Amino acid sequence: MKFITSKELRNNPSKLWESGAGGETVVTVNGKPKAIVIELDGGDIEEQLKSIRRAKAESALDKLRLYSIQKGLNKLTGKDILTEIEKARKENIK
Repeated sequence: MKFITSKELRNNPSKLWESGAGGETVVTVNGKPKAIVIELDGGDIEEQLKSIRRAKAESALDKLRLYSIQKGLNKLTGKDILTEIEKARKENIK
């Protein structure tokens, strides 16, 4: 995986394509990762985007599960969950 700064990209966009076939390039801003550029394999763009979105959703779900375990929320019973939902609904009505 190659890294390129946003400044390098702005000054010399062709550097992005120097990452090599099938490579990924991370674009950084102030030293922090901001975007990932991936080379398309020539297939259906929509299918590739769908796969990326699915992977992002799975990653977000994993983070939520870990948060739940860390906070002990994974031990809530069905009744506890319904109580919390009802409480949140009442707060939203106000």
